[in-house]
Amino acid sequence: MKKLLSLILLIAVVCTGTVSMAQKKEKSVCAKADRMMDRGNYYEAVNFYKKVYNKKKKASQKAQAANKAGECYMKMGDWKQAEEWYGKAAKANPKDANAVLMHAKALQGVGRYDEATAEFNAYKAIAGTDATLADAGIQSAAQAQTWKDKPTRYRVENIGALNTKYYDYGTAISPGLPNTVFFTSSRIEAVGTENDNWYGEKFYDIFKSTKDNIGKWSTPVPIEGEANSKHSDGSLCLDATGLIMYYTRAERIKGKETVGKIYKSTFSNGKWSVGESFAYNNDSITNGQPCLSPDGSVLYFVSTMPGGYGLHDIWMCKNEGGNWSTPVNLGPSINTAGDEMFPVPATNGKLYFSSNGLPGMGGLDIFSATQANGAWGDAKNLKANMNSPWDDHSMVWTTDTSGYLTSGREGGQGQEDIYSFVYPPLILNVSGKVYDTDTKEAIEGATVELFGSDGTTLSLKTGPDGMYTYSLKENVRYKLSASYTGYLTKFHELSTEGLEENKEFNKDFDFPLKSTSKAIVLNNIYYDLDKWFLRPESKDTLGAIVTTLEQNPTIVVEFSSHTDFRATDEYNQKLSERRAKSVIDYLISKGIPKDRLAYAGKGEKEPWVMTIADGGLKIGDVLSESFINGLANDADKEKAHQYNRRTQFKVFRTDYVPH
Repeated sequence: MKKLLSLILLIAVVCTGTVSMAQKKEKSVCAKADRMMDRGNYYEAVNFYKKVYNKKKKASQKAQAANKAGECYMKMGDWKQAEEWYGKAAKANPKDANAVLMHAKALQGVGRYDEATAEFNAYKAIAGTDATLADAGIQSAAQAQTWKDKPTRYRVENIGALNTKYYDYGTAISPGLPNTVFFTSSRIEAVGTENDNWYGEKFYDIFKSTKDNIGKWSTPVPIEGEANSKHSDGSLCLDATGLIMYYTRAERIKGKETVGKIYKSTFSNGKWSVGESFAYNNDSITNGQPCLSPDGSVLYFVSTMPGGYGLHDIWMCKNEGGNWSTPVNLGPSINTAGDEMFPVPATNGKLYFSSNGLPGMGGLDIFSATQANGAWGDAKNLKANMNSPWDDHSMVWTTDTSGYLTSGREGGQGQEDIYSFVYPPLILNVSGKVYDTDTKEAIEGATVELFGSDGTTLSLKTGPDGMYTYSLKENVRYKLSASYTGYLTKFHELSTEGLEENKEFNKDFDFPLKSTSKAIVLNNIYYDLDKWFLRPESKDTLGAIVTTLEQNPTIVVEFSSHTDFRATDEYNQKLSERRAKSVIDYLISKGIPKDRLAYAGKGEKEPWVMTIADGGLKIGDVLSESFINGLANDADKEKAHQYNRRTQFKVFRTDYVPH
């Protein structure tokens, strides 16, 4: 669990136990470290544990001290140091399942996924049958590596003017103050005089900064008034006017456990008022990280109140006549056995939040979820670059494609930094060539039209090269058509729905158009010897003919059928007529009007002329009776007969008026 579980929620530590030392005494260095850790004084405790580690000789004692040092660093959010000290613990006592497991998690927390996988496997060998955590860790590390290797198109940049070497996090914005951001910081300008022993820096305060017309940020300053106190204040939200603020405060009272609580402050006469306590604050639970829905009717927040699913859950309550309704847990689609934090509802209807209980890249990852029919759908990880091996959270949108987030990722100025992000639009295009199917020559002046499910209707004419190009929009279904006088119109369909990467639809969307001035042979319309019933594979081809006729509603066509010569002329004539009629009957059964269709039987009178080479058959061979009889190979003879048993169609009218 990283620093954010305390530094931002501002909660107290509940002691999980102390190291069992061989010579534990009240005034010993180890005892001092234990007491400091129990109180949440990790900043000083870790130095004492390091002294114990250096002093002890036994491997078991060194492992215990190193394990505690690693835990302190993890609480402080320093995962590099946490990995080092958990590594020392695992090395000193390789059979300590907990040390090995925590080292694996720390390795994942610094993005060393291959090493993390190896350590999870080591833990699995120790844990034996209880390998659930190991398997989950191995799967998570592999997935994180995949996301790292293939990041999304989000662009994330550090906002240097807002950040320091201290903790700076959790931006809050309001439509009422479009150029101002509020955030939380432990920088030296904070109004308090004391340091938080958790991490060795000043208590948090709320700061603000304004951006001018050229994008330059003013020097951040503490907000005016009494919302900031000598205690830690931060993790806030604003209403749409920018005049009401909800925020978290944790008062450290001697002899009592510190508990985070939500407060409300209003802005008047240039100052923020003293905070008004949230109705559901309680000294026995932690509430924090409040965030209003865009219309102000719902308050989302994080709490440890009973009835949750894990360590910290996201809850919500509704504004009912100026009072907040009883809090409701968002349920298992959002909350897990881990920590769900920093809820931010957006105008796009999604809820953005962070979790370490769902599969991620390490630490807290940012997720989104959508509500439908009163229930939240499964959360989706935003992946890299929005997420990193370190903590990522507090994502807010300023426009439909940009906003701010907080991250502890490498390359920052301090422990936590504020970043801007932008989600650039996808570059989506479709292009191709309109050309004659038989001659392969480009068709100049062909009309290519684009129809989109969003209402888009575009049209262009091809140039001498027959080429066309259209830019496409995201999440739209399209239909393309190409037409030219004397040719059949052809359609294509494509969709940009669900695409997350730039794409050029430029190979699968050429338009070879068939001329209406000559007969068009239907491939794969075959019959068995002496039969006129359509083979199953023939019906697949006829399905395409149905589509062609539907896409060209003004044409009237004639289907002709041909036989081989292995019967009398009279018999073959009748057989070919039956075959042609079987095609017509099939098309009528599929809804094609009868008066658009004609048929003719050609018998064996028009042998096929080969257009391709096939075995012993060459281009230009006329498959007459004498030619076929002269073939030496029986297989080639049968191929020739099959070519002759063909069906073709020809357009003989283009002025049909649909009824």
